[in-house]
Amino acid sequence: MTDTKGSKPFQEKRGSRVLAALTALLLTAAAPARPHRERLPLPEGFTYPNGITHAEDGTLFIGAVSDGRILRRAPGGEWTVLFPGSEELFAVTSLRLDAPRGLLWGTSPDVMGLLRPDGTLGRRAPRLFAVDARTGELRRIVPVPEGGLGNDLTVAPDGGLYVTDSTRASVLYLRPGGEQLETYVSDARFVSKAAGLSGVGPAGIALAPDGRTLAVNTYGPGRLFLVHPGAVGVAPSVSEVELPRRLENPDGMRFAGDGRLLVLEGAANSGDGRVVRIEVLGKASGPRPIEVLASGMESPVNLTVEANGRVWVTEARLRDRLLKGAAAKVPDAFWVTKLVLGD
Repeated sequence: MTDTKGSKPFQEKRGSRVLAALTALLLTAAAPARPHRERLPLPEGFTYPNGITHAEDGTLFIGAVSDGRILRRAPGGEWTVLFPGSEELFAVTSLRLDAPRGLLWGTSPDVMGLLRPDGTLGRRAPRLFAVDARTGELRRIVPVPEGGLGNDLTVAPDGGLYVTDSTRASVLYLRPGGEQLETYVSDARFVSKAAGLSGVGPAGIALAPDGRTLAVNTYGPGRLFLVHPGAVGVAPSVSEVELPRRLENPDGMRFAGDGRLLVLEGAANSGDGRVVRIEVLGKASGPRPIEVLASGMESPVNLTVEANGRVWVTEARLRDRLLKGAAAKVPDAFWVTKLVLGD
């Protein structure tokens, strides 16, 4: 009998199979692990979630862009209404906790008028607000300068606020205890002269771990910038982060504990909403890689990042409404998505 196992053709086939198996193993080991994803349902009738933040104990706060309601949920508990919405606070597109002062700060622009039952466009002046994080009492209303539109915000360690102005292509600043917003920085690169959603300028904003450097994106153009503070009496400087591609409708952003930036791509055109991670700090040259952590999300708009690395994302499910206007059907369910990230 012929020993086929010792033949050259057999040895070559076996070698090919071993090589293929090793290659597959190496590719699997090298591929980044996708984060665990879990949906946490929101109460019936709570529509179009947007602003989101959390307390140190894991309590979540979520605001609705459609009516200004703010929900609160302790870990493992049920959703309760912290603030019911009002004529003064009618939308929540951003929500950040100033823990030392016990305040929930947010932005309330009337840009989603098509979400109201009568289909009318928003006409109420945009403003910032502060709600007592414990009682829900409305503590502050700060008007946005005429012609501006406050979109997203971040809170500095001293209690100052930085706010993106989507229509005036700038970042606004509210000093600790201040009564009015002032322009912190404007830049021609923040501007877009395109029509519709492509013309929306600064959207997401995040404060770097140094407590001074800001990351700012532009929703329509899909560009990403760093704003560096100047010396006393010197204006901040702006540098663009070089990327291998334009971001698709970037919105909410937060720095993770490791210093990397998490960015949401709302993806109004493609519908493929994503969470991406970008190393924007440091002195590396050339385009910064865009690492996709999660895809297939439905209009991800804002996020909050816990110290343990858990990320909570609001999926507003707004794409159909943005494309079709008031004729679009309101989705029958809304949720917040929990992502557990790996390295």
